[in-house]
This record gives sequence, C-alpha cells and structure tokens, in this order.
Amino acid sequence: MEGNFNKIAIGVVILLILGAVAFVLLAPKKSPEINLLGEQIADQGRDHIAPGSAHDPYNSNPPTSGPHWEKQATCKVYDEPVADEAAIHSLEHGAVWITYKDKDDKELSDSLKSVVEKDPTKVLLSPRPENDSKIALASWTRLMKLDAFDESQITTFIKSNRNNAPEGLAQC
Repeated sequence: MEGNFNKIAIGVVILLILGAVAFVLLAPKKSPEINLLGEQIADQGRDHIAPGSAHDPYNSNPPTSGPHWEKQATCKVYDEPVADEAAIHSLEHGAVWITYKDKDDKELSDSLKSVVEKDPTKVLLSPRPENDSKIALASWTRLMKLDAFDESQITTFIKSNRNNAPEGLAQC
C-alpha cells in the first residue's frame, strides 16, 4: 500500500512539473507595446502646487505634464474650460484630455461629446481657448493636434494612450 502511495505522489509531482513547463513554453507571449499616438513631449515632472502658485511655463499647448494641483479634474464632459493644473493631475492618473479652441462651435462640441459618450472611461472633454489648434488630445507626455474632427484618430488616441501614465491605475 505504501509503495503505491509513493508512486502516486511521484506521479503527481511529475505531472505538476510537466504542467508548469508546458505553461511556460506555451503561454501567450506578452504582446508588443502599443504604438502611442501623438508627439512625445518632454516630461516636466509631477510636483503638486497650491492653486494660484506660480510655476515655470509648460512646454506644450495644452500641457501634458508638469506642476499641478493636488485635486484633479473629474473625468467628464465640461462646457467651460478646465484649469490646466487640475487636468494635468488627471493626465498623471492615466486620463486623456480632449480640448477644443472654440467654445461656441456647437457642431464640433457635439461631435466630440458623442465620441466621449461612447467610451467615457478616463476622458475629460473641455473647451480651451488657449489652444493653438482646433482640437488637441493630451495624455501624459503625449499630444496630438487636429485641424478637423476625425473620430477614428480621436478614438485611437484614447485607446492607445489611456492609462499610459505614472499613476495609470489611479481613479479619475
């Protein structure tokens, strides 16, 4: 009886080892990194500052990193501009910030809102009169500017850049 038990135990151990080896050899390999869309912008850090505090100018328009408030902007659709310092904190948490220059362009605003409503997770949408392009999409250290609405490019930017940030798993 004891001999059979030992044979069974050895058999189980061998099966476990073979299973582990097979798992390692046959498990799907990590897929290559997704190509992030937009221009790479130099990282300006993640320092928290008090509202109203002076700081060095941002290196992009809109900004994609740098000094920001401790309180982040909630990921949602805004009808009024969002402070850069609040939005940057959201970017640090993996959000994508979509901005448009002309607050009164209802057709563009409605089109952008429609895109965001289809996939609202970790996305902010707001007018931003300081933009130097009609539409700008920002994520942590990435920026894409568009002169016209392009749903495909906007959707792809959101999917490829969302959560690509120092605190990508944090809430927005």
